Amino acid sequence: MSALFFFATTNTSAQKKFDTCAAEGTAKPASYKALNVKKNRWIAPTVDQINDTVTFEDMMAADAADDLSEGDGAEITGYVIGIKLGALETCNCKKKDTVHRDTHIELLLNPADSGDKTKILVVEVTPRFQRMMKKQGLDWTTRGLKEAFLGKWVKVRGWLFFDAMHADESAGSGNTHVWRGTAWELHPVSHIELTAATPQNKHPLRQCSAITTKGTRCERMTSNVSGRCWQHEH
Repeated sequence: MSALFFFATTNTSAQKKFDTCAAEGTAKPASYKALNVKKNRWIAPTVDQINDTVTFEDMMAADAADDLSEGDGAEITGYVIGIKLGALETCNCKKKDTVHRDTHIELLLNPADSGDKTKILVVEVTPRFQRMMKKQGLDWTTRGLKEAFLGKWVKVRGWLFFDAMHADESAGSGNTHVWRGTAWELHPVSHIELTAATPQNKHPLRQCSAITTKGTRCERMTSNVSGRCWQHEH
């Protein structure tokens, strides 16, 4: 399979603000400001900064902030089960327009697990990297990423990040509202490309047949016999 490459070059210039939004965003507590600065990194990890020992499995098994190192970059391979526009967040100054919001990419290690949300690993594309990619003539908007990668195997590179804001929504938290396998992410994503699935991971999938509350068809992929993803199974 020929690979489709989407990657960001390393940018060493200071970028204290993105348009009018500072790196710490509009967060008030110092701990939240620190999280936002990590989310808003604009420099891609170099080859020397990539920890090539970190795998998809390692990230899923990590359930604490000190299990992995946020100072490391990592590269993983997974199946894209969903791509959606992120919520209004303080890291983006809670701006409502799509240009200033993250894009969430949901990955699975095995497409056969499409009915199990505890198997989902989230990686995020930020507005800063979307802008850099646009300058290179590449479309990293939510729509562009969906068209290029939804329902396909990808290799993703970016910074390891523990999103403490979602720790209580991750598998093993004991919370009843769990929609992801771990609070560890690649955030921001600096590189994504198509790659071939390994034979043992190939599995037929189709788009969820459910209609959302907005009246549009759900964009998640599923292998469930019902034709519905985990969110619409019941």
